[in-house]
Amino acid sequence: MFNRSETMSGAAVLAGATLVGLGLAVAVAGCSATRFAADQTADVLAIAAPALDQESDVELARAAAPGQLKTVEGFYLASPENQVLITILAKGYCEYTFGFLENDIEVLTMSGRVDDAVPLVKRATGLYQRCMGYGLKLLGGSWAKSFAGDIPSLLARIEKVDDADMVPGLFYTALGLASTVNLNRDNIDLILYMPIAEALFEKVVKLDPGYYDGGSFMALGLAYVALGEALGGKERVAQGKAHFEEAIRRTGGKYLIPKVLFAVGYGRATNNVKFFHDTLVEVLETPPSIWPEKRLANELAHIRARRYLALEKEWF
Repeated sequence: MFNRSETMSGAAVLAGATLVGLGLAVAVAGCSATRFAADQTADVLAIAAPALDQESDVELARAAAPGQLKTVEGFYLASPENQVLITILAKGYCEYTFGFLENDIEVLTMSGRVDDAVPLVKRATGLYQRCMGYGLKLLGGSWAKSFAGDIPSLLARIEKVDDADMVPGLFYTALGLASTVNLNRDNIDLILYMPIAEALFEKVVKLDPGYYDGGSFMALGLAYVALGEALGGKERVAQGKAHFEEAIRRTGGKYLIPKVLFAVGYGRATNNVKFFHDTLVEVLETPPSIWPEKRLANELAHIRARRYLALEKEWF
């Protein structure tokens, strides 16, 4: 038999345990409710995201994008496994950096203010790495660890991928990586990873060639013409041309960014001033509204086309 003090002590312990259990239950329920709310909001954010793509006012879009990204990132913290949120963030960080920061870097470097561009290059590199980081989260598993390993093993792993569901992760990992390398061409340690980016894009082409409006073709076009015919070889440059043409074909020529990059990349790689000039003029004669869903990108394409045309005599 228990004496009175033992009974009271046991009751106290039981009561304490019950309170702890209730506290944990409430905490778990709160966590679940927060995650549920974030997951429900993710679908709304995915529906709303194209509003920025359709914006015609470049400065308005530039001012709005960072706030939108940080809002989505807040929901991501509440539900870190949500693939919709992760995809929005991967896409958003790469597009914001390319559309606005790289434009600023070009303006500075092309006007001779190279030193002023250095901190901006560092910032852009960090944001591209965020894009890549979210891409790796989409891939999941041990992919991040594979990227920290040796390059041959990573290439072999990429080659074995045959799941189309992995395409978003493959694409944004490649886009963030390739963009990082492109901004830091004087860094030999990063240059070594360009074949990885190319392998990822090539895998996307095999699994889902239409993903991101054929964006992998555009990226491969850029990569293949980057060294020009003298260093890259005529065959590789010709492959780059074919990739650009496929990217343009897939959007019926309504997406102007591939045309601008084609004009500059292939035009300069082959020293073809006529192709360079005519393609950029064609871009500027095409209204950005030709594809309402990509209005912002087309407006940005016009900005770049005008700047590149002004450099024609300097480049050729």
